[in-house]
Amino acid sequence: MDSFSRLSKIRARGLRILLVMGALLLVGAIAGARADADPVVAAAAAPPAGVAAPAANEAAASHELAKEIQVGLMRIVPADMRIDRVTLGCKPPAGATLVAVAPGVTSLTSRSFMVELQTGERTMFCSAAIDASRQLMTATHDLDPNAPAGVADFQSSWVDAFSTAPGALANFPSQGPYVSATSIRAGQPLYQNSLMRPIAVHPGEMVTVMVKNGPVRVRAQLQAQSQGAVGDSVTLVNPASGTPVMVTVTGPHSAELVLQ
Repeated sequence: MDSFSRLSKIRARGLRILLVMGALLLVGAIAGARADADPVVAAAAAPPAGVAAPAANEAAASHELAKEIQVGLMRIVPADMRIDRVTLGCKPPAGATLVAVAPGVTSLTSRSFMVELQTGERTMFCSAAIDASRQLMTATHDLDPNAPAGVADFQSSWVDAFSTAPGALANFPSQGPYVSATSIRAGQPLYQNSLMRPIAVHPGEMVTVMVKNGPVRVRAQLQAQSQGAVGDSVTLVNPASGTPVMVTVTGPHSAELVLQ
């Protein structure tokens, strides 16, 4: 009888332990489910939604100002210039607004300029710079002096707008043919003085001159005293008399003289 009582007590104690453990597990599961379902509990350590760091706010403000400045620059840069990027040289205060781009400047000729900003009742000036490009003719390969130069030797490319000297050509000139007046390197912008028409008459050469006087046409052989390309005026002399005459070059070893 005593043995039976002890066994019953042991069984009852074990049952109570199992019931307590089951209750603890159930409470833990319910708490976990509530934490998953409650966004306040689940994201208690995260910052409130929509609140950005100060650095991010400043970067966004500078980006917006740069976009506004780019729009303002369009009225003072050449029509063929492409603005690639605007860089501010200062850190605009929070809430700063754009007042003016390059005040007093009607035509921007350098990459650096000033902008006027307003923050509250305070006005401030900030330095700025742009990266810009222009579409110009550039050489596709190296050309030596006096080498034939045609439209096939050049292509249209975007080049830095402020590192290129004025006068670079956006299109290949139509009057030709041409040869290179100097060495032209691949990628180099094309200038008018980089090209010249081939020399058709050289000093000392005998030139056939067509003399025109109304309906009358007379050919003469004269000696060149200067060189020239087609369309140029050169000086020739009569070898017998030494009399100089100015003629217009019409081709290799040929020229014309029109008498009025």
